[in-house]
Order: sequence, then C-alpha cells, then structure tokens
Amino acid sequence: MYLHIKSIIAPLLGVLYPKRCVACDKVLLKIEKEIGFCATCSSKVKLVGPVACMKCGTPISDDRAEFCRNCVCTTRTFIQNKAIYQYTGDMKAAMYRFKYGNRRCYAKTFARHGLYYYGDWIKKNGIEAIVPVPMYKYKEKRRGYNQAAVFARALSEISGIPMADKIVQRDKDTEAMKQLNAIKRKKNLLKAFSLQENDVQFKKVLLVDDIYTTGTTMDEVAKVLKQGGMEQVYGMSICIGEMQ
Repeated sequence: MYLHIKSIIAPLLGVLYPKRCVACDKVLLKIEKEIGFCATCSSKVKLVGPVACMKCGTPISDDRAEFCRNCVCTTRTFIQNKAIYQYTGDMKAAMYRFKYGNRRCYAKTFARHGLYYYGDWIKKNGIEAIVPVPMYKYKEKRRGYNQAAVFARALSEISGIPMADKIVQRDKDTEAMKQLNAIKRKKNLLKAFSLQENDVQFKKVLLVDDIYTTGTTMDEVAKVLKQGGMEQVYGMSICIGEMQ
C-alpha cells in the first residue's frame, strides 16, 4: 500500500517541485537531472581540477608548484582539504541559495560530484566519519538548518560513511568572516568551538564546510577535534576561491 501511494505521489512532486539547475536555477530537462546542472552551466561552472594546492585545495596556475601562496607561509592543523568547485560566476549565486534560500536539495548534487572526484582519496585515507563544521545553535534555529550538516548528510548517505555531527559544537556567534583579515579571523574564532562528546572513537575524519576562504575556520575546528583524540583531520568544501 505504501509503495503504491509513493509511486503516485512522486511524479506529482516532480511536477510541483521540478529539479532545477544548481547554478542558474532553470528547470532541468530529464537528461540533465542526474548531473544537477543544465547543459549551458555544465560547460561554464569551474571545477577545481587536478592542478591545486596540495594542502588547502585552491586551484593554482603553476602546475609545478605544490602549494598556494597562503599555504607556503601558513601551518595548517588539517592534513589536506579538497574542494569541488571554484567560487566564481553562477556558483556564488548557487551557494547563496543553498545557504539562505532553503535549497537543501542542492546537497545531493554537491555530494555526488564530491565523491565522483574524491571518492578514491576518501577511501585511501581511511575516513571513518564525516564531521560538519558546526553552526551556532541560535543562528541555526533562525535559519532552519546548517548547510554544512546538510552537505555532510548527503555525503554520508551516498558514501555509507557515518556522519558525526555531535562531536564538536560552536559556542559563540562569531562575526561574519568575509570582511576580516587573517589576524582578525583568528581572534574572531578564539574559543568559538568545543568538544561536545568526550568519548570519541574515530581517528580519521573528514571535516566538511560550504565555502573555504582562508582555512581559519577549518583549522580551528580541526584543533578541537585533535584535542578530542582524532589523529588525522582531512577537509572537503563545496567551493573554494578562484585560481591563484
């Protein structure tokens, strides 16, 4: 009975809430739905690609360089971060809708692409759990969701790796980071995160976020995770800054 009802409702939902291109928000054709992008945007959206910083994942123009300018002079707590798309063009609007426009459905497309490009990397590094960067609880309540957790859940469902969203918490509502320089970012995040669970069994985790900027947030959460006994913290972000 349940399956019969589901078979009736599913097509109706497809008509009422058609799948839209993640980048431009246009209704997708049937052959485009699996990709998540329309034909036009598939050729415009910039992936990070293989020529990227070996530490933070920022795309770099010099294929002989191992690290970007920031990572050359910065010590990172996380081992390595991977990013899927460059934060430019229509992906900026897409991330805005994902964060503030309740387009949580985008997470499935992001997760599929993330695992397509980095699934072998995740397997090679023996990731045991996926940890989303936490949001301040009152801020999350106002917005209705934490976009990093939505992405983490989609990754977990497709990969089969458990999501662990109760390990670390955000203790204060920090100032918006995009307007701050590196020094102010660190001060802004001072004691912003803490362990929520003391008996953590995982040793290798994947810390995920929506947009990687300077890496300050990922570093601060990674420090807390390592204090809790995790030995290796890797990262994955949906978007990252443009090529250096």
